[in-house]
Amino acid sequence: MNITLKLGTYNFLKSQQTSADTLLKPLFSINADHLLIKKLSTFAQYRSINGEYEEFNRLYSLTYLKFNPDQAKLFENKLFSLHEYSFNSTATAVFQKRDSPREYLILKTFTQTHQIKQWNKNLQLEVQSQIQGTNEEDFGFFTKSYSIVTD
Repeated sequence: MNITLKLGTYNFLKSQQTSADTLLKPLFSINADHLLIKKLSTFAQYRSINGEYEEFNRLYSLTYLKFNPDQAKLFENKLFSLHEYSFNSTATAVFQKRDSPREYLILKTFTQTHQIKQWNKNLQLEVQSQIQGTNEEDFGFFTKSYSIVTD
């Protein structure tokens, strides 16, 4: 599955939603934009490179990563290795931006809010220790939490 993400207000995104799409509202910040995950087979903004997220779970964590070339290579080596890493676990999908192969999204779903908070904390520590290491060069990293919009 490949996806395109759209941020905006509820009313703006609701009109663009199809039955295959998922509309999410911000979980911990009332001022943040809603998120529409559009599932597309071709010409999507992000292409799936590993795993799948569980669509029946109500809570979502979206993590954006932008690496330098060395960090991107290290990330992919760890992602596809036989060792277990937190960004290569069940109910987790990793996507790569089509027009910028060093940009990734990690999309994971949960059933309880405390799980999201723990995941976000662990993922940040894991990426910093496994990818950044002692390298002082910064990388792009942010995480947002959402829940499914129910009408």
